[in-house]
Amino acid sequence: MDWSAVTAEDLVDALREVDWSMPPRPVPEFFSRFTVPRSYSKWTSRLKCNLYYYRTNYFILIMFILGMGFLWKPVAIVAAFMTGLSIAFLNDSFAVTFNEKVTRTVRQFSPHLAAKLRPPITWVS
Repeated sequence: MDWSAVTAEDLVDALREVDWSMPPRPVPEFFSRFTVPRSYSKWTSRLKCNLYYYRTNYFILIMFILGMGFLWKPVAIVAAFMTGLSIAFLNDSFAVTFNEKVTRTVRQFSPHLAAKLRPPITWVS
């Protein structure tokens, strides 16, 4: 496959559709045979290919690093999570979706409280 023609959006779509239940690739294969690419296009192509091929290995590695960070400095990990969530709320579509899911969940337990969560819509002219 020509990975240089694959866009980041294509890679994200492929990672959403792929079966994540497969076991990780062997560790010696994951860390062996590394050579430095000579050009920027080869860097980006290899990065896309490796993200797709070793996706489970990268996921385990990231979870391990986050887990170790949480053990050493739990407040820092919580702060990083809250920062990421704050940045995500800057995206209007994420904030609206999150608000709707929270309201729907609260409505199941307390319809009266859910009515207070959603302010009345005021139209700006």
